[in-house]
Amino acid sequence: MKSHAVCSLLLALLVGLTRPSPCTASLYVPPPPVMAYHQGAVLDGTVPVSVLYYGAFSPHHKAILADFLLSLSPRARPHAFGAPAAATSPSVARWWETVDRYVQRAGRERTRVLLTNQVSDQGCSLGKRLSRLQVEQLAARLGVAPGGVAVVLTAADVAVEGFCESSCGLHGSAAPGGAVHVWVGNAAVQCPGRCAWPFHAADGYHPAGPAHQRSGDTLRAPNGDAGVDGMVINLAALLAGAVTNPYGHGYFEGDADAPVEVGAGCPGVYGHGAYPGYPGTVRLDTTTGAGYNAVGRNGRRYLVPALVDPANYSCLIMA
Repeated sequence: MKSHAVCSLLLALLVGLTRPSPCTASLYVPPPPVMAYHQGAVLDGTVPVSVLYYGAFSPHHKAILADFLLSLSPRARPHAFGAPAAATSPSVARWWETVDRYVQRAGRERTRVLLTNQVSDQGCSLGKRLSRLQVEQLAARLGVAPGGVAVVLTAADVAVEGFCESSCGLHGSAAPGGAVHVWVGNAAVQCPGRCAWPFHAADGYHPAGPAHQRSGDTLRAPNGDAGVDGMVINLAALLAGAVTNPYGHGYFEGDADAPVEVGAGCPGVYGHGAYPGYPGTVRLDTTTGAGYNAVGRNGRRYLVPALVDPANYSCLIMA
């Protein structure tokens, strides 16, 4: 299985989180990487996405994840049911426009992400301990054609080879030019401090810094579930990588075997003023106090990672 963004995603989530608390007078935030185009394929045009929920996912959890995918390329302006979000709230679709800018710079047509299929394997037909090859096999069950993305989401009690130790998720392809697959695990039980920050205190980190908008430098999850809201962050970063670097010769910095991709180039940055261990200033839900920086379908709030701006390689923050 040829997989990309395995190490870089985990490192992006953990950079600076396990080091000693920095002195506020000498904070150093490294510059984002320069995303080079390596003249390879990107995904463009209509990008059908199929999802396999492996293990126990409640209807609420599925709705959170599905609404995020449906928010990337909405057919019409997002409509909030119930209490509407502020008119100035940035949208998930606007966040995804940065990914489209990379696609268009490669001379390709901007994407239209379509959620075409959702299936469940609640009984865990391959067991609750999966190898990466088995993840690829699960993705193949979805029958996604080239140009599409098969998404495998594993429940909190499912262990996957390398999960928590070397990755929070991955994307790859069985063959160049074939269908792309993305896998993301629910870290709520196994490693919330590694793969669900900033909704859970980071492993080994002793917080310091501004007291506002944090409780030990964490945020309340916008949809009330640290594990699933953490999955959204990882899914967002990996989808951005899967579209802009599907076969290992697209946009990235560094070694092709351990690329730093578009969705992983601004580690731990979600709002202005972010530094290692502090996610930055984000919007707060007036009712729940949860942190978010983008609004999607049905008025759902999400926290999405900053992407590297293709124009100047700064961290593009939703504000």
